[in-house]
Amino acid sequence: MGYYEVLGVSPDASVAEIRRQYLALARTAHPDLHSTSEAVWAASGAEMRDINAAWAVLGDADKRSAYDRCRMQAERDRGSPHERPFRATEAAHEAFHPFDDAPYQGFSESNDRPITMSRLPGWLVMAPPTLLIGGLGGLTVGSFTNIVALVDVGLFSMLAAGVLFLVAPLVALARSRNGDRSP
Repeated sequence: MGYYEVLGVSPDASVAEIRRQYLALARTAHPDLHSTSEAVWAASGAEMRDINAAWAVLGDADKRSAYDRCRMQAERDRGSPHERPFRATEAAHEAFHPFDDAPYQGFSESNDRPITMSRLPGWLVMAPPTLLIGGLGGLTVGSFTNIVALVDVGLFSMLAAGVLFLVAPLVALARSRNGDRSP
């Protein structure tokens, strides 16, 4: 019995229809509703596990797509439209086999360059940390020597460093977007 049969929906049902049917079945089959005897409780628990397994696959677009591909392939292989490749307790990922499982050859760990070709100007890379260190130094020296002008320069340098720390990523994004638009 396949996942569509467990939920009682057709393979071309929308996700909303599948969800409605799942909720309706879960409301009637949940073990907490059938606590009259141990046997009935166990049977409803098994039924609920099947319903949850079906929803876990059919409620996720990627898993449903993989399930449908495997189901259609099994139908072609067996020649019968009524046989299904899975039991409802079987997970779709166990039966899925990728078309090509060879490792991707285009990636090299020795090539560690950034993906985008846009680069920040060197001054924008070095200015924020330099201003921050200089500002901290000026603030420290100015406060120990009581030179107000040096304290002011230190505070201004730290403020400029903060602004440049915020501006640098914006410049990188702008350059990246401009690079994406150019042919």
